[in-house]
Amino acid sequence: MIRRFFICFILVFLAACDDGDILTVDLDFDKELERCENFENFHLVFDTRDDPNEALILIFPRSETNDAFFTTAILPTDVPEELPINMNDVRFIYRTYNRPLNATDICAVVPPGNLAIIEDYEADSGDVKVTVTYEDDDNDGVPSVFEDLNGNGNYDDDHSDDDDIPDYLDEDDDGDNVKTSNEIDNSDGDNDPTTNPMDTDGDGTYDYLDDDDDGDEVLTRLEDENGMNGPGDDKANNTAGDLVPHYLNIEETIPYTFEDYDAFENTYTRTIKTIFTIEDINLEILRSTIVDFGTLITVLPNYTPPTD
Repeated sequence: MIRRFFICFILVFLAACDDGDILTVDLDFDKELERCENFENFHLVFDTRDDPNEALILIFPRSETNDAFFTTAILPTDVPEELPINMNDVRFIYRTYNRPLNATDICAVVPPGNLAIIEDYEADSGDVKVTVTYEDDDNDGVPSVFEDLNGNGNYDDDHSDDDDIPDYLDEDDDGDNVKTSNEIDNSDGDNDPTTNPMDTDGDGTYDYLDDDDDGDEVLTRLEDENGMNGPGDDKANNTAGDLVPHYLNIEETIPYTFEDYDAFENTYTRTIKTIFTIEDINLEILRSTIVDFGTLITVLPNYTPPTD
């Protein structure tokens, strides 16, 4: 009698605890995603962890829209793109392995011989939601926070040289063909160009914002004697006997004109953040139907602004 009661109790307990989820796996990943770039027809984004040796893998096809997740960030940053999981071209997989993983293992066309899959589960439905944001930096040594010259919180309306490129994206803020990074002094290490300013002519306008640095009424960009590499390599002795560029020498007042102006191409670094969330997922070993897959960061170090 006691034995029968015990068995009934266990059955009732199991039935009471069954809320529709199979509680077997906690996704304690770092959410710092990586991407394989060697596959021609599809993107493979993944996250791994050790102890246990696990991987979450997302696969989806290459296309103009999907490629933009990691390159140009053309998507509206506040409207996620949706990719429906179908176990065919869009796949989400959870796997465990016999040893710790690295990117080479996941991205290998032929898996290493000493790597074995222990468990392999794939979602048969769900939606992948992709949100893309990006940040740009012109790497001119002046943090963007100091390039909001009018202080209105909008970096896009500050154009010191009226070239339609905002200062925070412009390697040459004043348009004098001398890069901003060569017209500031950050020897104090605070990255603020106003605390240790370079103002050659003492007119109150810092050199990196002054199109006539030495105040000789000849624009800096026109003091490029050889018309090559900008005005920084054209030099003469000043009154103190020091060899300095013409554009920093008030004694040199000859404007040079030339048919082919050798201006450098403006580039900046674009950092793209691609955020993946997977909803309404049907994967039997997971605790939740919503997975915060993580964020993939892609840095484009020499990004050229698009032209109209």
